[in-house]
Amino acid sequence: MNIPDEIKNELKKPLGRLVQIQEMKEISLSKKIISVGDVCTLNLISIGITPHLAVFDHIYMRKNLDPESVRILHTKFSKPKKYKNPPGTLSNRIINDAKKLIENGGAVLIDGEEDLTALAFILAANENYVVVYGQPNEGMILVEPEKGIKKKIEKLISAAALGHEIKSDESEN
Repeated sequence: MNIPDEIKNELKKPLGRLVQIQEMKEISLSKKIISVGDVCTLNLISIGITPHLAVFDHIYMRKNLDPESVRILHTKFSKPKKYKNPPGTLSNRIINDAKKLIENGGAVLIDGEEDLTALAFILAANENYVVVYGQPNEGMILVEPEKGIKKKIEKLISAAALGHEIKSDESEN
């Protein structure tokens, strides 16, 4: 499903809260971590946290990841499941498989762009998980997959699927 520019602009606003990398150590004691993004995953690995599920595409800021970083990812996650997700889209296959991917853990290597896949994993995750992703020039965003955020994501995905504009709802802000 193509994600219209209006919805992409809406998604530039963080879906959760900005966290410091060190804070993730404490969070990892009580929650399983789903990391979306190469650098986000590498940062967690660098402090001794192996995400339950890591999603990456070997690209950071539209440039190929350096070979050493790729090596680290593939050393930690030797058999990532492969999915296609073209830039600016959210694959129906990922939406459909997200729950199973979370249950199984490991890694997902995206051919395309992994950013928007965070939406599928937030929707499929339960209260035992948190989803973290990178916010350019900000840091790491932590999303707890609770009902309010899931409702917002469902609304955005529905609007994208139907090609409709987003209707603002002041109560969600």
